[in-house]
Amino acid sequence: MKTSIRWGILGAGNIAEKFAAALNYTEGAGVYAIASADAGKGKAFAGRHKASRQYSRYEDLAKDPAVDIIYIATPHAFHYEQTLLCLRHGKAVLCEKPLALNYSQASAMVNEARKQELFLMEGMWTRFMPSIIKAKELVDAGAIGALRYIQADFGFEAPYNTQGRLYNRALGGGSLLDVGIYPVFLASFFLGMPSGIQSMARKAATGADEYCHALLQYPGGESAHIFSAINLRTNLRAELTGTEGRIILPQPWYKSETLVLELNNGETSSFSFPRGSNGFEYEIQEVTDCLTNGFLECPALPLDFSLQMSRLVDEMGKQAGIGY
Repeated sequence: MKTSIRWGILGAGNIAEKFAAALNYTEGAGVYAIASADAGKGKAFAGRHKASRQYSRYEDLAKDPAVDIIYIATPHAFHYEQTLLCLRHGKAVLCEKPLALNYSQASAMVNEARKQELFLMEGMWTRFMPSIIKAKELVDAGAIGALRYIQADFGFEAPYNTQGRLYNRALGGGSLLDVGIYPVFLASFFLGMPSGIQSMARKAATGADEYCHALLQYPGGESAHIFSAINLRTNLRAELTGTEGRIILPQPWYKSETLVLELNNGETSSFSFPRGSNGFEYEIQEVTDCLTNGFLECPALPLDFSLQMSRLVDEMGKQAGIGY
């Protein structure tokens, strides 16, 4: 397979490992360079994924003229400064979700990308899952009638570590930013920006939210109930309910390989979407296609949509007393 898009990866943690593994399943893309503040970790990463270059300074990665695009795989507290670093050195950027800690940061990142005329996209991989694309097709075709209600959750049990990224406010800790962004995405993708928001959270001693849930209301009378947690294991299921039926995305819904359509008349249909890798390959292929075609934004996940999600998260956090 010929590699045409040379990826640089900033950060060598778990998410970077999964992303690099999926690059092997994407035609026209490959790992070229890795940057990690931990030189030993970076060297081992480069060896596993056959990267040609390994850096211990992020700026050196951003300056490498051979790098076509940089995937930012660090905790979200660092997305703002690292994205700006890469953009200001002329690099296209795929920044792992959430794009930033708040709308102010996200807006500055988007403005910089547009000023520099460089590609920027939020790494919301769920957007490109075949199951999500199929759900959108079914809703748009009127398969469940008029969409009226969305329910989605994402909760898992993490060890309580006050210094770890999940509970440390300085690292952007809390369920809303870490996994709540997934249900926020689903509601926003299908229903847009709500006209009413009711949000609450339970906070740990560190100030980070252990769980957060919200009821979102929309101009047409639609509603969504979303929930996230880092101290509770939920069923990781999503449902889209309409006037004539519902679409079920089974566990784990954000990367589900199946979809069930249940109509009010009793008819049921199932769809299967087996993956070739871990699911990141769909997002990578989308970005590869965008760069190949010279796009500065992804038509399927435009920057204005990411800004909309950031505004929504800001308001949810403000109401729940957990904003950044």
